[in-house]
Amino acid sequence: MAIGSSGQVGTELERAAIIIGRALAYLCLQSTPLMKEGTVLQKAQFLSGLGLTFDDAAGMLGSSTASLNELARVARKGKEAKGGKKGKAKRRQR
Repeated sequence: MAIGSSGQVGTELERAAIIIGRALAYLCLQSTPLMKEGTVLQKAQFLSGLGLTFDDAAGMLGSSTASLNELARVARKGKEAKGGKKGKAKRRQR
């Protein structure tokens, strides 16, 4: 049987460990203020920081991986527009 979205075959013990790990990650999310006040992207980043893939985090949050990637792209774009990234200075010709 495949484990998560990786497509790897694992033993019963490995599958049980993955299920327990996902459950613990979700319980950690439940105990943070992010659960009430955070955005879906913040919750996904929190779960990702605990070792879950964005695909697994999306499933837990009732979203899709494509949706989370789009939210992350928009968030990055907003930061760059506020001065996070500057263009190269043009060199004068003599």
